[in-house]
Amino acid sequence: MLVDPATGRERLGPPPEPADLAWLERWWPLSPGRRAEIGRTRDEAWASVLGRLTRGRAIAVDYAHPVDNRPPCGTLCGYRDGTLVPPIPDGSCDITAHVALDSCAATAPAGRTVTRLTTQREALRALGLTGARPPIELAHTAPREYLRALARAGEEAELIDPTGLGGFGWLCHDIG
Repeated sequence: MLVDPATGRERLGPPPEPADLAWLERWWPLSPGRRAEIGRTRDEAWASVLGRLTRGRAIAVDYAHPVDNRPPCGTLCGYRDGTLVPPIPDGSCDITAHVALDSCAATAPAGRTVTRLTTQREALRALGLTGARPPIELAHTAPREYLRALARAGEEAELIDPTGLGGFGWLCHDIG
């Protein structure tokens, strides 16, 4: 699709290049009336990053979707001041699309990388975040400490909420 930068109106563009068609066949199989977002160049950029690392960890975090559950209409959207708006590429909003992290994961160099796909919820819980409220008794014995702990619990809960930020996908590559 080609998008008019002033109006956001879409029209059919040229057919995808053979390399993009191959990517679609593997990572976003289509049926008539469905829409896909080609991620070949993103995958190539990720592979380039991984190829330059000699050791360490590379992490990608994004709303994600697996190959067996791609959104039928794609994920392209626009945001302005935190509000969802039509994705018109005129500079008035941020334009984004969710990432097929499974296709990025497949770019890892063979033999020297450990790859994990998980959710933000699971990754942060493994690091000890629980979102658990502090004991109410603390409110009576140390009210300021209780309020700080309660605020932290609320922040943690927001980060690990599976229907919100906890739903982000995490792709981790350990290299070395």
